Amino acid sequence: MRIEKKRIRKLEANLLRAHEGALLVASFPVDEVAPGRLQRVGFTSKAEVGERVLPSALGPASRYNAHGGTLVHRGQPMETVYRQIEWTWIEWHGRDRVEKTDFRDVPYKRYPRTRVPPPAIELSIASVASGQNLVVAPPFEYRRSTAANLMLSINLVLELFGACDILDQDLVPILAVPAMRVNWTILPKGKMPWETLKPHLDEVIGRQKPMNRKIAEHRLKVITRHGPEFAAVGRGGFAGYVVFGFPTKSLFILECVRYGNATYVLDRDWEILSQMTKAEILNNAYHKARFIHVDRWEARVARLLASARQA
Repeated sequence: MRIEKKRIRKLEANLLRAHEGALLVASFPVDEVAPGRLQRVGFTSKAEVGERVLPSALGPASRYNAHGGTLVHRGQPMETVYRQIEWTWIEWHGRDRVEKTDFRDVPYKRYPRTRVPPPAIELSIASVASGQNLVVAPPFEYRRSTAANLMLSINLVLELFGACDILDQDLVPILAVPAMRVNWTILPKGKMPWETLKPHLDEVIGRQKPMNRKIAEHRLKVITRHGPEFAAVGRGGFAGYVVFGFPTKSLFILECVRYGNATYVLDRDWEILSQMTKAEILNNAYHKARFIHVDRWEARVARLLASARQA
């Protein structure tokens, strides 16, 4: 069954032949994907069977899937929050004018907000018995009472590829192969000064709004000063995330350059972290620490790394 729409709003109207409890899979044939589209979604240029990725935020459905959302509580009193800005001023040193630059936390009022975590549905390259390769979402049960994930997976495929085939996994079994998550690109190993590392991060920084780029660059530069042993840049739905590895300290710093996010410190092996879903990585159970991008952020990062023991 093929759906050809921009998005669906009701499952029942689009899955007339599906029976309650069926395991359904949103899919699209690899050989029908427009050139370059798989790479934009986050897959490698080879697009091998077994690759699994959190898809890039290329529209409303994939943006919500990768980054989550926000509930604004307009019925509650406003609260004071802070945003970072770059501040430049002139100092007189005798007869010389010296330009100084620093980063400041500026308070402002807004309605309270609750962050909605991202569903983080991943897409895979899979094969069916006929030998055809497909882009597939995970199978979800068709139940009218719990249809959110199935509807999101259908809308993801519609948004990313322009159409969606619905497979009943009981009738069209997908061949099981070991999953290879390709959410990260590991940069050349070894300690690199900021001048060497910066070209690899220019694309990450450049995706931010102009007013946030200097702040994002500043945070990445601060972490680099502590001499990470390797770095990895997020792909697909992890775009905007950079991991700085300190394996001899058993620490990994996950920095998100997107405005309003935080710095996560994790103490798992990189091999384990690289195969985790976004939901697993951001789950509180895996955090050693979490630093909001506000006052004393730089000092907290420095203190944590200085106190960490060598493995």
